[in-house]
Amino acid sequence: MKLPSQKRILREDLKDAPSWVDGLIDPINSFMETTYQALNKNISSENLAEQIKELTVITPSTYPVMDNITFQSSLKTKAIGCVVIQAFIKSTYVPAAGPVYIPWIEENGVIVIYPIKGLEASKTYIIRVSVT
Repeated sequence: MKLPSQKRILREDLKDAPSWVDGLIDPINSFMETTYQALNKNISSENLAEQIKELTVITPSTYPVMDNITFQSSLKTKAIGCVVIQAFIKSTYVPAAGPVYIPWIEENGVIVIYPIKGLEASKTYIIRVSVT
């Protein structure tokens, strides 16, 4: 959907309105401008209910057997998704062989990640995840 071209309310547009409307125009225009800018391809992670978490994962020689990873969720609601954004070997910046999959659950506001699939044994990875 295309955004409307009108972004502001001018006092001239409200010629017959009572004087108390003047106090509403600035806050409404400020809100409209901020909203218009956000919806004009400027949505960021600050505008979303999302937590980006960067994990350093050291796979043991016994991989795929490994310990669970836990961290506190910063979301105000129960998490509904946890997806890999990026996975690479820390020392070489080479992407994980993959596909990388994260089995997970949320228990009382704590994200529990079970052994991550798609990695290799005895390597150190940087795994970035998005929790929504």
